[in-house]
Amino acid sequence: MKATLLSAFLLIAATGNALAGSHVYGPFPADYVEECGSCHVAFPPQLLTAPGWQRVMEQLDKHYGADASLEDKRRTAIADFLRRSASTRDKHAPTEASARLSRTAWFAREHGPTPPAKVSFAECTACHTAADRGDYSERSIKLPAGWRRAR
Repeated sequence: MKATLLSAFLLIAATGNALAGSHVYGPFPADYVEECGSCHVAFPPQLLTAPGWQRVMEQLDKHYGADASLEDKRRTAIADFLRRSASTRDKHAPTEASARLSRTAWFAREHGPTPPAKVSFAECTACHTAADRGDYSERSIKLPAGWRRAR
């Protein structure tokens, strides 16, 4: 009986957390973390739409100033994961051809137009201290001294 109650409580707590928008993502496939996380945080795929991820994956040879090309098998596996996990919400759709996650309506509303001094918006861990573990919750945010999000 105790085990059943505990299981029910944990299920309700987990569901409530998911419904409230926990901002904790993952785990992600090892290939995704290894390839994409070698230069920047492996961004949660839920923060960009499938067409956005498709554009990113089609432009890997000129990935924001770097050649991030992958062998076909690995590229296909990562692209499939991103497509399956992508957002379906308009607020996560890219607003420019480069398909930058930082140029979505959601990102602009949450972060403002200008990153903190000497920090790129691609450096999630500068503020989201647990982003490398997929945790973007408010409890893991530490804003740089003096930075205020412009509106």
